[in-house]
Amino acid sequence: MRRVSAKNAKEGMVLERPVFDSQGYELIESGSTIDDEILRTLSIYGISELIINDWRVDDVPVQTLISPELEGMATQALRVIIAESQGSKFIEEALLEEAESPIFQMTRELFPEVIGEMNASGCQQLSDYPFVQPAKTASLSLLMGRRLGMGMLELPGLGMAALMKDLGGLLLPAGVLDKAEPSESELLEVHKHPGYGAEIISQLERFGPEVAEAIFYHHERWDGSGYPEGLKKEDIPTSARIIALCDSYYELVSKRPDSPSIMPHEAIEYVMAYSGDLFDPKIVEIFVRQVPLYPTGVTVKLNSGEVGIVSDSNLGYIGRPTVRICYDEEGKPLKEPYDLSLAQPENQGRMVVQIVDY
Repeated sequence: MRRVSAKNAKEGMVLERPVFDSQGYELIESGSTIDDEILRTLSIYGISELIINDWRVDDVPVQTLISPELEGMATQALRVIIAESQGSKFIEEALLEEAESPIFQMTRELFPEVIGEMNASGCQQLSDYPFVQPAKTASLSLLMGRRLGMGMLELPGLGMAALMKDLGGLLLPAGVLDKAEPSESELLEVHKHPGYGAEIISQLERFGPEVAEAIFYHHERWDGSGYPEGLKKEDIPTSARIIALCDSYYELVSKRPDSPSIMPHEAIEYVMAYSGDLFDPKIVEIFVRQVPLYPTGVTVKLNSGEVGIVSDSNLGYIGRPTVRICYDEEGKPLKEPYDLSLAQPENQGRMVVQIVDY
């Protein structure tokens, strides 16, 4: 299986995995051959990534840790909550149950063992961002919490806090969250949303105080530069520190009103660069070992000039995947591609310099 950016999809490619929309509904079934109609569908729905068939890596599985169906269920549940509760501090219990269901299912997928890679791509449709980005933040937060030793009783609260992190936006003036360049007074209003969200959640008996606490502090930063209270380091609750990192990552890889999306490996490098400043270094260390710079199935170019497809992301070896070399140094295709592990000492001089055909 090989990953390709939807914008680089070409007619004749065959889908190895189905394509889902932001609500988790199947748009295009597995085995479909891409044609002009499918290309239009991909564009209309803002699909960012495809998994296609490629004989050179037909033995390489691209396994998603959290299924797109579950992320879609969480997205749709949040969409309904926001639509039904706009301008109100009250949320119906039935709506919350719909949101909790995919969070509980995501949690179960992380036990007993974590198998697969996170879906590192973000949201490319501005209209879907308020619903898709929190759902993706929730799934990644659950993985980080699991790796930090949280159990099945703690994780659902973390997931719900991540999913509901921006719920306070319901009480902000209309449109203020969508502005690319808010005024100083509007920015002050935006900074109130964690408090509003915590207030909404704290009124609901089904959630413990730790959920409201995580929402309230999820914009705090390790160095004290965040809001609403400018807390530092361990004074910030662990769940809030987790959500802060995951929220920032999916902001970077998503299209936003004020900026275009960046590539996942660029966003990971950003997180690494601000370890110890914006983000908890311990959580950053876990993050970079769980969200690979170069996921399985991505096509990369090495500093040697060779081009290949990542056949194993080698989680834990940051930026040192195993690459199935498909083109030699001169760009000539190989009849018999072979695997080259950049994690091996003899290959330390080789490194990925570019993601291609993505």
